[in-house]
Parts: sequence; structure tokens; C-alpha cells
Amino acid sequence: MGNLHKSYYKDYFNGVFRLEGNEVKRNKEEIIEKNKKLVETQLEPIDKISSVTHTFELKTLYPGLITGVGINHEVGIEGEFKLGVHFDYTYGMPVVYGSSVKGILSEYFEDFFKTKFPNLEEYANDFFNDIFEGKTRHDKIDENGKPVKGYDNKSIYNRDIFFDAVIVEAYKQQGKLDKILDSDTLCPHGTNPLKNPIPISFLKIASGVKMEFRFKLVDSEIGNKKLTADEKKTIFETILKTVGVGAKTNVGYGQFTDIKPEK
Repeated sequence: MGNLHKSYYKDYFNGVFRLEGNEVKRNKEEIIEKNKKLVETQLEPIDKISSVTHTFELKTLYPGLITGVGINHEVGIEGEFKLGVHFDYTYGMPVVYGSSVKGILSEYFEDFFKTKFPNLEEYANDFFNDIFEGKTRHDKIDENGKPVKGYDNKSIYNRDIFFDAVIVEAYKQQGKLDKILDSDTLCPHGTNPLKNPIPISFLKIASGVKMEFRFKLVDSEIGNKKLTADEKKTIFETILKTVGVGAKTNVGYGQFTDIKPEK
């Protein structure tokens, strides 16, 4: 398929706008063939850049992982995939954007931090600002000699960075092609939960693939309290294994498990 980003967003609808008479059937057949080729796409690993300092791998659980649903991908042709997907622009491989990873981690960080470090609970918001806002706490003395909490912007070279999460190993099927993508269908029912379902076909990251989450992490210090880069990594991994990432996590998508050592 070449670059998946181009194939999905540029080439997918080429030559399939014939919507009258006998051409409707041909449209559907062409779209179904393109869907099949997309699902059969093989993995092209994305190189790890030198600034990455910490990583961990997790495996997607059934039914898989959905990213990019807010991107428009629909012209009204029967059989088309109707939802967008996040692809790396250069390699064309499906990814979870670093901004999405950061958003999930920032939403749950303070709760998980307080659970892991109950003795540092009062510093949870300070470490949050340090990690996600790039602002480190710096207590100052006011004109009355009283300590006042303030924040200084951290140098861009000393901030935590959240890179895209990438697929590092496809789901291996015995006797079949390895798989990184899969097709799926949702059936919303509108106002009546028992009548007139509207099937929505879409492309997703398959279950059973290994994804690597990549970061540049540094130690954070608030006064004499320290949160190491390794401790951050542990909290991040716990959050992602607990709440998942991507769309539709409330119905099971975007969930992960540890990578079990091969026997």
C-alpha cells in the first residue's frame, strides 16, 4: 500500500465517485478491495530518535485500539471505512500521538501519584506542573518575610517530552499474514435502542500488537523532594494499563496488558 497516510487519506476514494446505476456495485467492490489491502498492511518499524530516554512495551487487548476518530473519512459510499486513523506522516504507520498519551497521563497523574506516594500527597500538584506544564515550584520570600509559592518556567532542554507510541511487533497469526490493522463495526441505534441500527465500519489498530511508549524523562525536584525519571515511568505505565488510551475505552477499546516473556 505504500505510505498508509497517503493511501488512506489521498488514494482511498480515487476513482470511486461513480454513484449511479450499475456503477454503484463497482464502487462497493473497489472499496472492499481497498479495505482488504489496508488490513493486510505489514509493519514498517519507526526508528527511535536519540533523545528518547525511557520506554516500555504493552500489548493491545481485544477488541483493539481506536485513534483519530475525529478526522473526517467519509463520502457516502457503501462499504467505506467512515472514521479517521492517526498515522505517522513520514512512515505512514498507525500511531498514538504523543499529545494523546500526554493528555491521558495528565488527567490521571495526581490520583495515581497520591496512591503510590501517600507521604508526598501535598506535592502532587507541584509535580504535575513540573511534568506537564514545564513549570517548577520555587518558593520565594515576600516583603513581609513569609514564604510564597511561585513557579518558574523550565528550560525546554530539561522538560519531560512525550513522543508518539508506535507499533513494534505485529500480531502473529499461525498460517496467516501478521496483522497491525483490523476492521470493525459499531452499530448505534439512534433514538430507539432496539430499531434501525446504523452500521459504521472503521479501521483500528489490531488486538495482540506490541506498542512501545516513548519518552524523554528527567528527575523532578520540589524543594528537597524528588521524583525520579524511573518513578515517573512506573506511574505512566500503571496509568496506561489501568485506564487505556484512545477512543471508546469505556466499551473495551484501547486497553493494554504486560508483555509476557516467551517460553
